[in-house]
Amino acid sequence: MEGLLLAEVLGPLIAALPLERGGWRFPDDRTAVLPLPTWDGGHGLWLVSRPPDPRLAVVDDVPNVSPPRTPFQEQLVARAAGPLTAVRQQGLDRVVELDFGPSEGFVPRPAVTLVVELTGRNANLLLLDERRVVLGVERVVLADRNRYRELRPGLVYRPPPPYDKLDPRTATPEQLTAALRGRRLKEVRSVLDGVGSDLTAALAAGCGVDVTARLEGEALEAVTAAIPELAAAPAAWLAASGPRPGPQEARRRQRRERAEATLRAVYRRRLELAERRLADAERATLRLDEAERARREADLLMAFPGAVPAGAARTVLTDFDGAGVELELDPGLDAFANARKRYDRARRLQERARRATQERPDLEEQRRRAEHDLAGLERLPDDVLERLAAEAEGGRQGRARPSGPGVRFEGPHGFEVVVGRNARENEAVTFEVGRSRDLWLHVQGMPGSHVLVRSGGREVPFDTVLFAARLAAGFSAARQSDNVAVDYTQRKHVWKVKGQPPGTVHFSHQRTVYVTPARDDTTAAAADGPPRPEADG
Repeated sequence: MEGLLLAEVLGPLIAALPLERGGWRFPDDRTAVLPLPTWDGGHGLWLVSRPPDPRLAVVDDVPNVSPPRTPFQEQLVARAAGPLTAVRQQGLDRVVELDFGPSEGFVPRPAVTLVVELTGRNANLLLLDERRVVLGVERVVLADRNRYRELRPGLVYRPPPPYDKLDPRTATPEQLTAALRGRRLKEVRSVLDGVGSDLTAALAAGCGVDVTARLEGEALEAVTAAIPELAAAPAAWLAASGPRPGPQEARRRQRRERAEATLRAVYRRRLELAERRLADAERATLRLDEAERARREADLLMAFPGAVPAGAARTVLTDFDGAGVELELDPGLDAFANARKRYDRARRLQERARRATQERPDLEEQRRRAEHDLAGLERLPDDVLERLAAEAEGGRQGRARPSGPGVRFEGPHGFEVVVGRNARENEAVTFEVGRSRDLWLHVQGMPGSHVLVRSGGREVPFDTVLFAARLAAGFSAARQSDNVAVDYTQRKHVWKVKGQPPGTVHFSHQRTVYVTPARDDTTAAAADGPPRPEADG
């Protein structure tokens, strides 16, 4: 039951308090009815806590006398026996508190509060004493199911966390316009307190705006103008929009919303990854000038080796146009070795720029596909949406709780990438998990994790190699560096070193790529910082 509808029901009841009441009636194990015979000719306060559509209603229908069916209902009869003295709703939350005064009788009963939580599948009823300690609860909730709060007898009651949303009854047109501009109509429920899927659908029907439409221009004006009217008479708006969905339709909507939220998060991550890699490629292309400068400096050193003093950290040479060029040198190397370093650097930068140029069309296609998938979520049929969400959840759970050593990631094209987190895991990843044609990676010349791309005998695409290389750099002592060298080879070219500590290996037939380390939160949490030196390969 949505908060605005609940507030509308409670308004007349609160105005009539305090009220004498009859004995509790219980049509079933999740329904309690409190007769109010002195109010306006007699009404029944119905409390239905059964998901997926829990609700509170005040109607002139009172069921026949029906005894308690559960231990909690027996507690209601025994403890909530006094007059109904107060009713409270905090803001537009779906939580109502009913205060019952003390009762006189053979066994006097103190005042109690009945808390009615109409929060979807988590709906519940609780009895509290004057200190707000739980006396009884319809459905016990322990810490293993809800870390935020436990609901069991003996604990001080802790309400559900509050929402930080606009109250549609008091929000100004300017506040509503600022909060809703650019959002889809179906997102109104995330901005306005007390509005859920049913009232959102009623708002859409009343304004003639599709729930998937962006709120701009006339659509924004129509919705903003209608919200105060909806807040003043939510039940009338709901009735005008047609019959409410039954429990089956409500469950379908909930499943769809969960599946859509899961896929939206997955597609946004893919889009962010594609955009980051495109930015890396752009930076690599822009460094061609740096490569050209390194090559010109190397040419100068090769042309005038005698002009370079032995052990110098810097020198000035005259270039081929007659201008002086200041060069920084490695004092431990002669002119020819310093030139070779520059040639190597120029070659690496040019190779990275060449690969970036080759990769750009594929990366732009990945970005376009992620944008297309995001835009098309709302058009997917329910069965397709739920299947894709289940596949995405399965992949994420597989990474979060891997079977076997190492932390696992899903790389481009679906290849599994396994990363060792210490020396023993490195050895297990390489020699227990790894197969002959799997791809093995390690940061060059520094302590780091063994990284394995499980190829299944297939050729590993180069963008998967780069993905795994960024992980290898991120799980290494070079984590905070840029342009890190990572070696890769097939697992069959990696072997143990006899008598050396676990994780120490030799390898051959390697190739090298230069990457920016993966430094996102997932990598940091899984790695718990760069591996210790004994994890070196």
